[in-house]
Amino acid sequence: MQPKQEFKPLCEYIAALPVFSDHEHHLSDEFFTHPVTLDVLINSSCVRWTGFGCDGSVEARRALLANVRYNSYFVWFQKGVQQLHGIEEPICLDNWGAVSAKIAHRYATDPQFHWRSLKEAGYERMILDTYWDPGGDDGHPDLFVPTFRIDKFMYGFHGESVAPDDFAVWARYGFEGGSMDEFVENMRGIIRERFEQGKVAAFKCAEAYNRHINFQPDDKDAAEAAFGLSPKTISHEQFIAFGNYIFNRCCELAAELDVPFQVHTGLGQLAGSAPMNLEATIARHPKTRFVLFHAGFPWTHQVAGLAHNYRNVLPSLTWTATTCTSAAVRALHDFIDVGTSINEITWGSDCWVAEESVGAMLAWRFVVGKVLTERIADGLISPRQGEDLARKLMYENGRYVYRC
Repeated sequence: MQPKQEFKPLCEYIAALPVFSDHEHHLSDEFFTHPVTLDVLINSSCVRWTGFGCDGSVEARRALLANVRYNSYFVWFQKGVQQLHGIEEPICLDNWGAVSAKIAHRYATDPQFHWRSLKEAGYERMILDTYWDPGGDDGHPDLFVPTFRIDKFMYGFHGESVAPDDFAVWARYGFEGGSMDEFVENMRGIIRERFEQGKVAAFKCAEAYNRHINFQPDDKDAAEAAFGLSPKTISHEQFIAFGNYIFNRCCELAAELDVPFQVHTGLGQLAGSAPMNLEATIARHPKTRFVLFHAGFPWTHQVAGLAHNYRNVLPSLTWTATTCTSAAVRALHDFIDVGTSINEITWGSDCWVAEESVGAMLAWRFVVGKVLTERIADGLISPRQGEDLARKLMYENGRYVYRC
């Protein structure tokens, strides 16, 4: 969509700005040494959230296009493919093979294409969440800055406990047994060491995929009773009590190190993932800076309300622009209106592959351009103020919040 003539200079200004992303899951270089086709990219993207994937068959491709061609995930993924691979026409059954062959050739002939294309497209820094290897940077520290996924420690109640993604907590972190207090000290030491080495820009918790996010105050007796129980015998209530205790310790450590604590809100398990479930935790840890991911979609107004009432709440629209573009526009308006600091609104693409990240960047530029031109048209800001806000939203706020 072309902007109205009077807003074209601002949109062109936004299109030329560098971009800071506060959340990514980019795959390692090794992944891209295998054949990369259009089907592979789709299956490694959020398009799979629609329930439609690609198995190499014409039938699967036809079903995907017939059902989700106009879905936000696919629309922006397609735009990323078009920009990175010089493709003018939308993806269809007739050109699918040619598009896929072009992609495969690019990856086969350029082993550095994945991460290099991100930089060339405009990304200056990306906070990376390698949940399979917490604190990793994929070997590209000039582009990726790690967040540390603390979720795994919430499964550390027993040596045989395995966290999601087949993560053996005790074995991975070198804990050979002892008391719960010793386990916590081991956890603190590991995280602190990464931080002191300059390898951690944030903490991250994505337990909204697995449990309610109403993390309760400490019940140390209950947590200690759970510690040492076999995964086969521990009850749900005991598991939750232990997880709450570990989460609270991580909140304290984030405050101690003054590291932003990214928390997944919305989607995931819808029951219990609404942002308001975090209010008591936010109030209990006033020195912890909670970055509320995904704008809490579909409860974006709840993040706005929390950001209004709590100085330690930082709203992030990561993923939102590609999940539901219209909701991202509404949420950004709300966050600008009610946030206690214009310098703390951030965004990230939340992707695994470059094509989708580039499409997400285009989505974010679109959202920022639309919101700022609407505010200028409504007389809320001047064109010069629009440029100032654009710089903040595209990259300055990310640098400020994450100090990198």
